[in-house]
Amino acid sequence: MDTVTTNAKPAPLIRLDTLPPRVCAVVRSVETDDEDTLRLKTLGVCVGRRLELVRVGDPLILKIFGSRLGLSAELAQRVQVEVCQPGHCAMREEECA
Repeated sequence: MDTVTTNAKPAPLIRLDTLPPRVCAVVRSVETDDEDTLRLKTLGVCVGRRLELVRVGDPLILKIFGSRLGLSAELAQRVQVEVCQPGHCAMREEECA
Protein backbone atom coordinates (compact mmCIF):
# COMPACT_ATOMS: atom_id res chain seq x y z
CA MET A 1 0.00 0.00 0.00
CA ASP A 2 1.37 3.44 -0.94
CA THR A 3 1.47 6.13 1.70
CA VAL A 4 1.39 9.83 1.09
CA THR A 5 3.57 12.05 3.21
CA THR A 6 2.89 15.74 3.44
CA ASN A 7 4.42 18.54 5.42
CA ALA A 8 1.23 20.55 5.26
CA LYS A 9 0.09 21.71 8.68
CA PRO A 10 -3.57 21.28 9.57
CA ALA A 11 -5.62 24.39 8.99
CA PRO A 12 -7.06 26.10 12.07
CA LEU A 13 -10.57 25.04 13.01
CA ILE A 14 -13.48 27.32 12.19
CA ARG A 15 -17.19 27.15 12.93
CA LEU A 16 -19.27 25.53 10.22
CA ASP A 17 -21.47 28.62 9.92
CA THR A 18 -18.39 30.67 8.89
CA LEU A 19 -17.24 28.26 6.16
CA PRO A 20 -17.30 29.98 2.76
CA PRO A 21 -19.69 28.57 0.15
CA ARG A 22 -18.34 25.89 -2.19
CA VAL A 23 -15.49 25.04 0.17
CA CYS A 24 -14.76 21.49 1.35
CA ALA A 25 -14.05 20.85 5.04
CA VAL A 26 -13.87 17.98 7.50
CA VAL A 27 -15.79 17.96 10.78
CA ARG A 28 -13.35 17.93 13.72
CA SER A 29 -15.66 18.50 16.71
CA VAL A 30 -19.32 18.79 17.59
CA GLU A 31 -20.14 20.71 20.79
CA THR A 32 -23.78 19.93 21.52
CA ASP A 33 -25.84 17.99 24.01
CA ASP A 34 -26.43 14.29 23.41
CA GLU A 35 -29.78 14.79 21.66
CA ASP A 36 -28.39 17.29 19.12
CA THR A 37 -25.26 15.19 18.60
CA LEU A 38 -27.42 12.18 17.76
CA ARG A 39 -29.56 14.30 15.42
CA LEU A 40 -26.44 15.59 13.62
CA LYS A 41 -25.00 12.06 13.32
CA THR A 42 -28.27 10.85 11.82
CA LEU A 43 -27.95 13.62 9.21
CA GLY A 44 -24.33 12.63 8.50
CA VAL A 45 -22.66 15.50 10.36
CA CYS A 46 -20.12 13.75 12.58
CA VAL A 47 -16.40 13.89 13.39
CA GLY A 48 -14.27 12.88 10.41
CA ARG A 49 -17.01 13.53 7.84
CA ARG A 50 -16.16 15.59 4.76
CA LEU A 51 -18.78 18.14 3.73
CA GLU A 52 -19.25 21.22 1.59
CA LEU A 53 -21.24 24.36 2.36
CA VAL A 54 -23.52 24.97 -0.62
CA ARG A 55 -25.46 28.00 0.65
CA VAL A 56 -25.17 30.31 3.64
CA GLY A 57 -28.20 31.49 5.58
CA ASP A 58 -30.60 29.92 8.00
CA PRO A 59 -30.84 27.09 7.26
CA LEU A 60 -27.39 26.49 5.78
CA ILE A 61 -27.38 24.01 2.91
CA LEU A 62 -24.68 21.34 3.16
CA LYS A 63 -23.58 18.68 0.72
CA ILE A 64 -22.67 15.38 2.39
CA PHE A 65 -22.19 12.13 0.44
CA GLY A 66 -23.68 13.82 -2.63
CA SER A 67 -26.92 14.69 -0.80
CA ARG A 68 -27.99 18.14 0.31
CA LEU A 69 -29.44 18.92 3.69
CA GLY A 70 -30.53 21.98 5.60
CA LEU A 71 -28.98 22.70 8.99
CA SER A 72 -29.99 25.50 11.33
CA ALA A 73 -27.40 28.23 11.80
CA GLU A 74 -27.68 27.67 15.57
CA LEU A 75 -26.55 24.04 15.26
CA ALA A 76 -23.90 24.92 12.66
CA GLN A 77 -22.27 27.30 15.19
CA ARG A 78 -21.50 24.28 17.37
CA VAL A 79 -19.66 22.33 14.67
CA GLN A 80 -15.91 22.95 14.22
CA VAL A 81 -14.40 22.09 10.83
CA GLU A 82 -10.96 21.98 9.25
CA VAL A 83 -10.97 23.60 5.81
CA CYS A 84 -9.47 21.63 2.94
CA GLN A 85 -6.62 23.55 1.34
CA PRO A 86 -5.84 23.55 -2.40
CA GLY A 87 -3.85 20.39 -3.05
CA HIS A 88 -4.47 19.07 0.47
CA CYS A 89 -7.74 17.63 1.68
CA ALA A 90 -8.21 17.81 5.44
CA MET A 91 -9.06 14.08 5.46
CA ARG A 92 -6.22 12.29 7.20
CA GLU A 93 -4.91 8.90 6.06
CA GLU A 94 -6.31 7.02 9.07
CA GLU A 95 -9.78 8.42 8.34
CA CYS A 96 -9.65 7.32 4.70
CA ALA A 97 -8.92 3.68 5.53
